[in-house]
Order: sequence, then C-alpha cells, then structure tokens
Amino acid sequence: MISSLAYAIILMGCSDDMTVCRDIVRDDHAFVSLQECEKSQNEALQSEIALKIDYPVVATKCTSGSYQFAQTNASQVGQ
Repeated sequence: MISSLAYAIILMGCSDDMTVCRDIVRDDHAFVSLQECEKSQNEALQSEIALKIDYPVVATKCTSGSYQFAQTNASQVGQ
C-alpha cells in the first residue's frame, strides 16, 4: 500500500552564522501541502519545544515524507 505524501516541520539548531545546522526535532503537525507547512513555520519557532533548543539560532525546514512519518509526535531526528 502506498502512503499519502505529507509535510512536517523540522526544527533545527544552528550556529550564529547559520553555516552549520543540525536537525533536532520534528514538529507534531502533519500538513497536506508544502504551502501549509511553510505558513506554519513561524508558529513552530515560537513553540515550547523550539524555545528549549539550546543553540544560538533555531530555524525550521519543511520536509516531505509519508503521512505516517509526518504525523509522528515530536520525534527526535538529530540524535
């Protein structure tokens, strides 16, 4: 069975100059389109999880995968 494609926001910890970033955690929302995911990035940056990331800069990226991947609640992806 083929899974539906979905998008998830990955929170990343980055260096001050943004030259080095590490995927830290996946946000707990799944989005059906890239546009929906991108619209929610600012909200994800203000989430409790994002505020606890101990890096000089916290950034986001939208990534695609199966719906099951995207809906996994706050899975650690960088450790």
